[in-house]
Amino acid sequence: MTLTDFFKNGPPQFNGNANALEANRWFRDVERFLYTQRIPEAQSVEIVTYMLEGDAQEWWHELYHTLQMELIDIPWNRFKIEFYGKYFLHALHIAKELELMQLKQENMSVADYTREFDNLCRLSKVCQGNPADYEVWKCAQYEKGLRRDIFGYVYLQRLTDFTELVKKSQFAESYFMKRAML
Repeated sequence: MTLTDFFKNGPPQFNGNANALEANRWFRDVERFLYTQRIPEAQSVEIVTYMLEGDAQEWWHELYHTLQMELIDIPWNRFKIEFYGKYFLHALHIAKELELMQLKQENMSVADYTREFDNLCRLSKVCQGNPADYEVWKCAQYEKGLRRDIFGYVYLQRLTDFTELVKKSQFAESYFMKRAML
């Protein structure tokens, strides 16, 4: 089958701006398409990469040059591993960003909430690079998830230093716990 014949049959395109489920669906559709068109595995990578657009095409172009240093022909299985590594890792980061945005202290201690918050921050794109560049954002995000009583105490102080915010939150937690015991 020629590339022209292949494209006449309408293979699905992929631009890389998809969530994990969409990326998986695209990949499965492509595999089914390759199978029904009886494309030999040796030609699959070459043909499928013509279906990549935009960010996905740029990703493949960079990866292709790297892989060619170690392999003459890139096998379909390797392409599949690289594709899932790229688009599911990306999806994981997005999922963790959403989890961070929705994190609430609820019944956790301040220490546990802080630990969970820090773990999610490490995966967040916002919290990459110089900490001074995202310190204010991090404080606002942290405050927003605190329990109402602790939030009321720290919010009025307008803290923009994360370490100080955590200390004040721990102090508030301790104060409210002691007060509840009286």
